[in-house]
Amino acid sequence: MKGLKTYFTFLERNKLFTLVNVAGLSISLMFVLLIANMVMRQLTVDRDLPDADRISVFANEYWAGGHYNLGDRLQSRYPEIEDWCAMSISEPFVQVNDKPVQTMGACVKKNFFEFFRFTLLEGNRKQLLTDNNSIVLTRSAALRLFGTEKALGKTLTVVPCNKETFTVTGVIEDIDNSIISSDIEIFIPFENMKYINWGCSIECTHMNNAGGSVLFFRTAPGSDLNLKSDDVASYLGEFFWIYQNSGTFKKARFIPWHDFYFSETPAVAPLNQYDFKLVVIFITVGILILLMAVLNYISMSVAQTSYRAKEMATRRLLGSSKPSIFWRMIIESFLLTFVSFVVGFLLAKAAEPTAIELLHSKIDITGDLNGVTIMVYILFIAALTLLSGFIPATMLSNYNPMDVVKGTFRRKTKSVYLRTLNIVQSGLTIALLTCSVYLSVQIYRIVHAPLGYEFGNVLSYPSIGSQKDLQLFRNEAKKLPFVKRVSFSCGIPLDGGSNNTTYIPSADSTLEMSFQTFIVDSAFLDIYHIKITDDRHTPMGRNNFFMSEKAMKTLATIGVTDHFMSDNYGPVQIAGVFKDFRIRRDLIDHDIHPLQMQIQHPDSIYPWNVSVEVQDGDLNTYKKELDQLYKIAAKDFSFESEWYDKQIRNLYSDFSRMNSLMIIFTCAALLISLLGLTAMSIYFIAQRKRDMAVRKVFGSSSSGEMKRLMRFSLVSLLISLVIAIPLMIFGVRQIDKIVTFDSTFPWWVPLVSIATVSLISLISVFFISLKATRENPVNNLKTE
Repeated sequence: MKGLKTYFTFLERNKLFTLVNVAGLSISLMFVLLIANMVMRQLTVDRDLPDADRISVFANEYWAGGHYNLGDRLQSRYPEIEDWCAMSISEPFVQVNDKPVQTMGACVKKNFFEFFRFTLLEGNRKQLLTDNNSIVLTRSAALRLFGTEKALGKTLTVVPCNKETFTVTGVIEDIDNSIISSDIEIFIPFENMKYINWGCSIECTHMNNAGGSVLFFRTAPGSDLNLKSDDVASYLGEFFWIYQNSGTFKKARFIPWHDFYFSETPAVAPLNQYDFKLVVIFITVGILILLMAVLNYISMSVAQTSYRAKEMATRRLLGSSKPSIFWRMIIESFLLTFVSFVVGFLLAKAAEPTAIELLHSKIDITGDLNGVTIMVYILFIAALTLLSGFIPATMLSNYNPMDVVKGTFRRKTKSVYLRTLNIVQSGLTIALLTCSVYLSVQIYRIVHAPLGYEFGNVLSYPSIGSQKDLQLFRNEAKKLPFVKRVSFSCGIPLDGGSNNTTYIPSADSTLEMSFQTFIVDSAFLDIYHIKITDDRHTPMGRNNFFMSEKAMKTLATIGVTDHFMSDNYGPVQIAGVFKDFRIRRDLIDHDIHPLQMQIQHPDSIYPWNVSVEVQDGDLNTYKKELDQLYKIAAKDFSFESEWYDKQIRNLYSDFSRMNSLMIIFTCAALLISLLGLTAMSIYFIAQRKRDMAVRKVFGSSSSGEMKRLMRFSLVSLLISLVIAIPLMIFGVRQIDKIVTFDSTFPWWVPLVSIATVSLISLISVFFISLKATRENPVNNLKTE
């Protein structure tokens, strides 16, 4: 430390240099550490899962899922299948001491914990789900249900399962960093599915719910079921109804376990998946921010080399060698980098909760610390030290001491290195700002696209309780003075109702129509302002359906205008036409899905959705009063009501998070750039004072010198576009792959980015140079 006394003196005398470099590096390292932890977790999902390289997920061309009863049939036909497993998700209420608690549950094949060997805390692995009335809990669920008491052997009631009593036969560690969702708290044998959803159950031999489960297959080493995918699809066509009819489903796929995590094929159950393109974007942004901070450090150090050149010249005259000067500078770079890393690590830990919410991925910087991670950090600090300190160290160790005396070293520094670094940093900032603004524009387009329907103050309730109790709630709610309407429906625009694929025969062909179907009462039309454009005044119910405009256009292609034969409902009478509106699946793209809607009397509907429209006023008070009233139907079961507009906002949460991330990244980049550009301008102008003084002696004015400096900065900005344009084109293309709503690129976006960076740069140069251009030239020439 004694040998570094001059360096600490230098830092103390150049507080701006120290502040800019430590702040810039620390902020960038905070982002790098958070992103690195997230990326590391994404790339190591289920890394400890035994035989993961031999496990695959069954899928068709649209989604990953199937029926439980497919498992044995496929295993008996294809000998390369060693074992298989199945899982279906539900949200059952469980009762402990007669107190109902809602949980996230999974019905699984009894071999689930042999197939997926999650860490077992209590119980015998071979006896976990051998009995139909056995249940396995996660550690968190056991604590929530039984407190600190030992859960093994305790009993509880699962309400949907005919209120059967289940015995806890095991407790596993909370699932973490796995494709299997960490939200799942309880596991029960699949034999209980007959109580929860008959169409998914083992007893449903017709396999009505074709995507009711996710199927997992483990194959023999070296085998690949995808080589037999055509044969599998042909075999399924013999007995599985979705592979029959007109052949909508034609492919059978087996997606390898680790590939499935980044697959674009969605699962019917909420398995964990992530978009690999997002991972690439986060890596790219992290590298850009780190690179900008490193460039800041290099440019500041290069700017300062002329001030430290005399010190190093003295050391050379006293016998120091080039290598000793080089490594001295590297050690100085290490000290500053190490301090910045420690500060960045503390900042990252403080920002961890916010990052988890924004990245939608678990992050645990301290929890993931181990020998390997620490070694990676050490190597990273070493690499960063060399990267940021190499150029200044090389310059100061290779100079000729006479260059310092003549001033050529100082002029070379300002004319080559600084300008190059400034151009690179400005180009990166312009590109990142362009991508951020463009992403914001795309998300604004999605959020503000017309829905095709309107709504006011609508409170949405889940369907809990008997039909009689729900009707009682409706009748009592309508008596409240602030309630305008109450609607019972099976489906609302946000969830899209239920899908019904219908095959409609015509004279020479069969039309396949994928309808989204709504069963509603008349109040539904008023609450959501669904516009009927053609009412044919048919009776309610029966097989009379209103069709959307898109559905009618499609039906017209085969000459259907009044009625048609449906394989689901038999003869269907078209009751009228309503204007198209966008459902959940339509909100992210331009497609409008064909819809059909049947209007029934509310007393004949057991609703999936209860919608209550209230007047303007104290909405919080209205909600509390309606919630109290809804407990009549829900009885002891918990429920959560939610305003419809909040549900809409939640639907866009992924895009909002992405937008927030880009805004944060861009603000960090702008902050680093502002710090760097401002500090560089100070040193840059300080180095040009001698030149300005000479010109002023020969008649140049202060305004002329100001124009010269501004022109020099503007030319540098224009050159930076050579770097910015290719990067912004690449970034915009990546955004279009993720947000595929409207690929029209607004012409003003890059102009705004260029103007913003230009203003930051030019304003900093203007104010900093204001004093320098007005100084008496004698002050800068008297020492020459």
